[in-house]
Amino acid sequence: MTGPVITQISPSDGPLCASSFVVSFYVPKKNQADPPSADGLHLQKWGPTYAAVRQFSGFVSDDSLGEEAFALYSSLQGSNWASAVDQGRKADPTSAYTVA
Repeated sequence: MTGPVITQISPSDGPLCASSFVVSFYVPKKNQADPPSADGLHLQKWGPTYAAVRQFSGFVSDDSLGEEAFALYSSLQGSNWASAVDQGRKADPTSAYTVA
C-alpha cells in the first residue's frame, strides 16, 4: 500500500443525501509512466495545487469530518486564504475537501 491515501469528500446537500467519496492512492514514480491498470479504477493526474492544511489526531470518522473541515475554514478567516476559498466555493459550490 502506498501513502498518502487521499480521500476527496463532496458533502451532501442535506440530511437525507449521501456524501460522495473518492479514494486515491499515490502511484510511485517508477510506475508513473505506465501505471498498472485495474477494473473500476481510473488514473487521476493532479497539477500544481494549493492546499490549506490542518493536522488532527485520531481516526477520520463521519462525525469528525465536518467538524474538522469547519475548524480549518474558521482558522483561515481574516487571512488572504479565506477569500480564495470563498471564491473557489462560489465558482464550484459542489467542491470537495480532501483528507490524507
